[in-house]
Amino acid sequence: GQQALRFYGRVAYYAEFKALAHDGSEGERMARALGGKTVLFLANHGVIVVGPTVADAFDDLYYLERACQNQVTAMAAGQPLRPIPEEMAARAVQQYAGQRGNCQLHFESLKRLLVREDPAFAAALSALLPVSRAAPG
Repeated sequence: GQQALRFYGRVAYYAEFKALAHDGSEGERMARALGGKTVLFLANHGVIVVGPTVADAFDDLYYLERACQNQVTAMAAGQPLRPIPEEMAARAVQQYAGQRGNCQLHFESLKRLLVREDPAFAAALSALLPVSRAAPG
């Protein structure tokens, strides 16, 4: 589906499973498996999403979850799926890449919602932000 196209060519799969990743070599193997991609599905575990900023990674994870929900729903319908031609998928990737500036806006809007709805989050966030002080007179 359309949501999944933002991840076209950006997904890797890590088939090794060495129980809990308690040693650094596991992270190194995962990084090699990730290569130049930004999404790494882990066998028997979950997914890792990376990006140049937290906002980019969060935005991708947010939309990846929705793309997966759409895929499961489509597959559950029991009807044949209609693949999207590669040239259209590649075009969609370029279009999505042109919208990357929205990642920070999305992330900031969710933080504002959390500040309004969760006093503990608001307190933790304000403790992290530098206090602005007027220059002495």
